[in-house]
Amino acid sequence: MRCHSFVLVLAAFLVFALALGVAACGTAENLPGGSDSTSTSAPGPGTTSTSAPASSSTTLPAGSISHPTGATDVILRLATGGGLVPIEVNDTLIPEFTLYGDGRIIVPGPTTMQYPGAALPNLQTTVVSEAVIQAILSAAKEAKLFQNGVDYGHPGVADVGSTTVTVNAEGTTYKSEIYALGFGGGGSGSVSAEQQQARAVINDLRNKLSDPTNFSAPPPAWETYDLTALKVFSRQAPAASDTSSTDVKPNNLPWPLADLGTAGTEVANAQGLRQLVVTGDDLATLKALLPQATEITLWQSGNADYNLWLRPLLPDEAAAL
Repeated sequence: MRCHSFVLVLAAFLVFALALGVAACGTAENLPGGSDSTSTSAPGPGTTSTSAPASSSTTLPAGSISHPTGATDVILRLATGGGLVPIEVNDTLIPEFTLYGDGRIIVPGPTTMQYPGAALPNLQTTVVSEAVIQAILSAAKEAKLFQNGVDYGHPGVADVGSTTVTVNAEGTTYKSEIYALGFGGGGSGSVSAEQQQARAVINDLRNKLSDPTNFSAPPPAWETYDLTALKVFSRQAPAASDTSSTDVKPNNLPWPLADLGTAGTEVANAQGLRQLVVTGDDLATLKALLPQATEITLWQSGNADYNLWLRPLLPDEAAAL
């Protein structure tokens, strides 16, 4: 009888140990951004990110460039804005490239030539390894972006944007602002030969960052960025005017949240533009309508129609709310 009980206990233990081993193997193989990933897809719409980003180790290999490692810590960001554009365009601009401490990259994805375009920007995201982070930081260091207060000259072109490159590394935040990056000298004496060379190197890095496969092999797998906060800019639409039969007419959707005439706050010196941030259950309600919305959709709220401009908040921006 004792022998029979011992055999049953031993068998149960072996089954339990085998189950643990199988579970451990499955977990290792399904980590997001793991080394077994072989996807070669380029950024594009169609899938939604549901996995949490893989965390970077807080202990970096010897000789590495130190950097913050949090999921909302910006390591490197490149953004271009300003120039002669409407205020709502500048307010909704999205950085061209953002790299976070856990290896998450977020970039604007490709858009179609269809008019009108989608109301919500196509943001794409992927997670890269520490080796890729180090390659990007090394390239930024070679471009001499690990310094502040550099004068990059002022090309003789008017009403174009400035590019801001922010780097958080080696315990310091470095910020470089370059007016009209990618434009020529634009006139005698406005940009020196040394400044032209510095601008060319940074513009080359900018072009490489537009395709992170320059730093990664195999190419990273891209997913649609699943936003958790959305900034909405609204302005009451002008009275309808006569249009020809060939004009593309906007569709109409009911605004499902608080009255746009009073919700949020007014943007200073912006001719009636208001802004509010939508999160949580309100965001889920609005998301259900967004697939039907275009950039020219008229949103009905109260007794008026409104034009909207949408700006998804990135992880560091959402965390700051």
